[in-house]
Amino acid sequence: MTLTEQPQRREGDSRMALVQLTNASSHTCGVGGWLVITLVNAADKAVNVPTKDVAEPGESVPADLAPGTGAFAGIKWTICDKAATDCPTGNTVKVGLAKGGPLVAATLEGFPSPEQSGITFKSLQVGTVQPSNQGVVAW
Repeated sequence: MTLTEQPQRREGDSRMALVQLTNASSHTCGVGGWLVITLVNAADKAVNVPTKDVAEPGESVPADLAPGTGAFAGIKWTICDKAATDCPTGNTVKVGLAKGGPLVAATLEGFPSPEQSGITFKSLQVGTVQPSNQGVVAW
């Protein structure tokens, strides 16, 4: 899992990232719907963030990923001042394929370094899984 922040998609306190998931197993893996995105603090505990699944850029297109192939989704969040008591803050993001399933620490590109504990998600929207990155961060 890789999350790449999209600096060209910044608007006020709104941020976007492209999520790329790659099948690193030796078996075909079915994906679709929405990913589970979890902000995690330095103690490796999930941080409570109001999260909404949205049908962006449209309905999910389920796909069977062969080993080494990938799928994509977009996420959009609102940042906040990490000094504020009501600002969810963490140092990494974990991603899963299904609620209640295993989570994997994502490789983060363009985010604050983990030592800063500077990732803030006041609210989060998770777009649908798509077989191509075409349009997944254009909402």
